[in-house]
Amino acid sequence: MPDASTLEDMSPKLLKVVERAKREPEGRFHSLAHLIDVPALMRADKRMRNDAAVGVDGVTKEQYGQALEENLRSLHERLVAKQYRHQPIRRVHIPKERGKTRPIGISAYEDKLVQDALREVLEAIYEQDFLECSYGFRPGRGAHDAIRALDRIAHQGKVSWILEADVVSFFDSLDRTQLKEMLQIRVADGSLMRLIGKCLHVGVLDGSEYAEPDTGAAQGSVLSPILGNVYLHYVLDLWFERDVKPRLRGEAHLVRYADDCAPRRRGRETEMVN
Repeated sequence: MPDASTLEDMSPKLLKVVERAKREPEGRFHSLAHLIDVPALMRADKRMRNDAAVGVDGVTKEQYGQALEENLRSLHERLVAKQYRHQPIRRVHIPKERGKTRPIGISAYEDKLVQDALREVLEAIYEQDFLECSYGFRPGRGAHDAIRALDRIAHQGKVSWILEADVVSFFDSLDRTQLKEMLQIRVADGSLMRLIGKCLHVGVLDGSEYAEPDTGAAQGSVLSPILGNVYLHYVLDLWFERDVKPRLRGEAHLVRYADDCAPRRRGRETEMVN
């Protein structure tokens, strides 16, 4: 997973997107696809780990980089001509506790570059929209920040209950149609939306078995974390802030790290108001 972008390493064009997103919280962006140019793909390459796992084509970062400029120009030309095709994702299963496994999707190196360039554009918009309660897969934020936030509020002496929640199989079961509708609240660029669709509607190679799932965003994909955060921003974070908190007596807070969250409540004072 490459590092997330910061304002310092953003291009002037992306910084303009950041400024407009801040200035117009309800604005829609009609021209974004042109931001995925050769320099954007080059930035994505620099962010990619040298030891990143290979996809179905077996191409490593080192191998792709042997003719990097030529490869990136070719990739950009295919993107502009709408001839780019995302290769199938290679699925591996990572062992978990109790004999369970976590399915991880590994994209081909070139597809990772496209995903990361897309992530950079979406992040420029949505980092201005995401609420303070969200900590997972965001620049300058991490699991320890979420723990500190939880600890800080708990030690204020105003919390009686901490409820821990985890969305089961979130990335595998994410509704793509609803996600598209959520993205279109801010993104009106059809070309960019089609490119996101190509990264979502992609086949999965699990050993010798090939499938084309119609739900979900591959866990392990460079693009999935920002898409997951957009989804949960609308269905959980804004719902809790706008619909739940106003109906409660007393204080209530939400701390979310990706698809794990911990709502905190103050006993009976947070009962729903009829």
